[in-house]
Formats: sequence, C-alpha cells, structure tokens
Amino acid sequence: MAKIKLLLNVGIPYAATTPLWYTLAWDNKYCHTGHCKEPHWLDVIQFEQQEKYGKIKKDRRGWFLKVPTSYKKKGKPSEIQRTSFTSEEEQYFFSLPTSIEKYIEYFKKHWDSVKNEYQCVADFSNSNCTLTKDFMMDIRDQILDVFDVKVIMVFRDPVRRLWSSSFCNENHIFWEFENYKKGDVSVFRRDTKRGIESLANYDVIYNNHCAVWGKQNVFPAIMEKIWKDTSELSNFLGYKIDKMHRNVYYPELGSKSPHYEYLKDQWVGETIDIDYDRLRSKLEWLYTDFERTFGYIPEEWTK
Repeated sequence: MAKIKLLLNVGIPYAATTPLWYTLAWDNKYCHTGHCKEPHWLDVIQFEQQEKYGKIKKDRRGWFLKVPTSYKKKGKPSEIQRTSFTSEEEQYFFSLPTSIEKYIEYFKKHWDSVKNEYQCVADFSNSNCTLTKDFMMDIRDQILDVFDVKVIMVFRDPVRRLWSSSFCNENHIFWEFENYKKGDVSVFRRDTKRGIESLANYDVIYNNHCAVWGKQNVFPAIMEKIWKDTSELSNFLGYKIDKMHRNVYYPELGSKSPHYEYLKDQWVGETIDIDYDRLRSKLEWLYTDFERTFGYIPEEWTK
C-alpha cells in the first residue's frame, strides 16, 4: 500500500508561515492540516517525556486541549479547518496524555476524508522547529512506516524576523523600543548558548531536520524568494503552485504594512520602522552562520 504524504512545516515563526499555510491549503489545495494550523502535537508528546529529552521551557498542552473548540472560532478561514471527526473522536484524539500512535492514527483517519481533494495531510505547528533531534529520531521510524515525509522551513531575513518577533506584543513595544534607541539590542536576546533567540539559528534547525529526515526531503525556503518565484517550492513538492497568498511581510513595508484579513498575527507588531542597517551590523554573524551552512547569502537579504 502506498504511503500517505505528510508535510511537516517547521517554522520559522514570524517568517510568513501563516500565508504559506493559506497558499498550500487554501489557494492551491495541496495539503490539509485538519482542525487547525498548529496543534503542537509533537511538541506536547516531547513535553510529556521531559525525563528523557530534557526540560522543555514552553508548555503547550493547554492549547492542544483547546484545539477541537478553538478552531471553530472566527479569525481563520473555515474551509481549511473543516474535518469529518465526530465529537467523540475529537475528545479521544485531543486528550492527555497523548502519544505518537494517536498522532499517526489522527492523520491516517483525516487522510481518508480529504484524499479526493488534496495531495497530502500536513502539520504546520511552528513548534516543530524546536523538537530535539533525539526525540525526532525516536519517532522517525514509526512515522516513516506510514507516511512519506517532506519537511519545509521558511527563512526570512534574520534581522527583520527578529524585529517582528520582538515587537509583536503591543504591550511591550514602547519599553523595548526605548531600550533599543539607547543602543541596547538585548531586546532580541534570550538565555541561550549563542546569546540570541534560538529560532534565529537557522543553520541548527536545518541540520537537525536533515539528520532525521534526510537532506533531500528538507526544503529551506527563503521567504522573500518563494513569494517572488514559486518554481523552487513547486519543484520540491512535485506540485504546481500557481498562486502565493498575500503576505504582510512581502514586500516589506514596515509600519505601513497592510492589515490583511486573517493575518493579524503578522501585522499586529509592525508599528515601528526598523533601523535595518544598524541592527544588521550588530547581528551580521547570523548571516555568516547561514552562509557557512548553505554556501550563500540570499540576494534578497543583501538590500
């Protein structure tokens, strides 16, 4: 029996993962994620096994339990969140403790209901980019026994993505901006060995997933590039992508960004224009790390 195609999106947050979800699920009917874009299912499984994989800082179990009801709320297009699950099945799948067996069972059942309209099922949880390599190696064989896995990750200009990430919470914008104006770039920093938010380390995330799923199955998509030319995305998926969904981050308009419907998660923090040259000079090593891994710096990130 042919394996089911499963597309794993592994972020990166604030790099247009929601418009990419709309592109593939809504505009081109390539994949369907089930109840919602981000159930954070694998992350929750890993969280439940912290004694094996180490302490997980963010507990997403609360969101996971809300999935059957929260997906019905307005704010996202209902067409790409509709499912054929009964309420009893929803209670079974979105209950704790959960397991990789339930995850597989869910997508097998969901595929039966969408296989005549879509090419594959998908998990667009951004938290997939924080999964440890050890955890992924432990679940890999079970997943590959059922699914033909492709992995996509969206990389946006590192400085611009960090800016959006840091200023997305309107309650903190002005305090952080005042510190930033004084020359303090610690607003972008987190408690990590490399001294900055871990999600900015594109090379680490890419290498982890290549080690698990195989380099040929992992597509490091440059956000600014695939919105300009869909050919690389189409070639990786083996499916013609005719239209890219509108995207607040492309083209970059800063505080003049449009307020597109269903994309509030993008435009809510774009209220202060970035001093790009200044931040780029302080964080140039992020681009150097990218070049060391991928062999080039995207021309879209050099303007």
